[in-house]
Amino acid sequence: MTLITTLTLTDETDSEAHYAEKLGEDGSPLLGTVSVQKWALPKPTPSTVRVVLDFYETVRPSSSRPAADVAHRPYAAEGVLRLGATVIVVKNRLSGIHQPPEWLEQYLGRTGTVLWTTAGGAMVKLDNEATWFPYAELEVHG
Repeated sequence: MTLITTLTLTDETDSEAHYAEKLGEDGSPLLGTVSVQKWALPKPTPSTVRVVLDFYETVRPSSSRPAADVAHRPYAAEGVLRLGATVIVVKNRLSGIHQPPEWLEQYLGRTGTVLWTTAGGAMVKLDNEATWFPYAELEVHG
């Protein structure tokens, strides 16, 4: 299910723009006032913005736990992902509410170095930043 509404600029400060929805025929707005950081907006500040709400379907956890090696299965042929390994960020094959595809898009195709590993993923150094990725989003390079 997707809901779309248009918000109109009501107020601005040095750092934020405040938007509100005009009341619909039934008199109840979809959203309250929304504040957006000005660094995220084009200049000049837009007088209207469109908000799209997409709802993720929640998945109830199963009563049985997956095997402990599930997170490492993409690397069965190459061995265990080791510290210092060079990895490429790949398309999320196991997306969920904690790793939505929209978040991953900014990292796709980037190459980094594994700083440390956890049970479900690895902390990867990408240029001047470090970000944790599930094993399903990493591919060993070289």
